[in-house]
Amino acid sequence: MSEYNGHSSVAIVDDEAGVVRTYELLFKRRQIPLAFTALDGIDAIEKFKASMPKPKVVIIDYRLPSMSGVELMEKLLAIEPDTRVIFISGDDSIKESVLRTGADIFLKKPTKISDITESVNSLLVS
Repeated sequence: MSEYNGHSSVAIVDDEAGVVRTYELLFKRRQIPLAFTALDGIDAIEKFKASMPKPKVVIIDYRLPSMSGVELMEKLLAIEPDTRVIFISGDDSIKESVLRTGADIFLKKPTKISDITESVNSLLVS
């Protein structure tokens, strides 16, 4: 199992509670530290600001209730530019703009668990 330092945690922002729960179980099983989860952008920003240390990786869904995933990503990167972002969406037409805006990895829904864990691990150890 990989060893992660204090700054090597993951945050999850998705408006579907079932998806968030799946990630929580997955990361627990893989012994990947979870900083926080949020169901909307406003909650995510508050939790991100309160996190010490900040999560190294944030998984962001495109469609969120209070703001788009792109808006959220821009706000989080303004707070902590070193944050690594995995952006997940069923709409792959946004892939290039999201990557240009600051995402490190774009995954298209539905996403395989192996793709998620490989992406998280690659960013945590980089």
